[in-house]
Amino acid sequence: MLIMVLDAKCVMCSKNATVNDDMKEVSCTHCGFHSSYDEYIELMKEKALNMSTDFQINLDKNPL
Repeated sequence: MLIMVLDAKCVMCSKNATVNDDMKEVSCTHCGFHSSYDEYIELMKEKALNMSTDFQINLDKNPL
């Protein structure tokens, strides 16, 4: 049987986190972050939305 380890980017410290074998939990050994996979996806969506909003605000302040 092939066991595959899936890495993810930690929401808290941005280092590599690990997704467990059954894709139900995400944990980071660097900072101790731990959540369900569904919560992790929601947190990453929120982080991406915030990044895009910040980018747009900065672009509006300083257009090319």
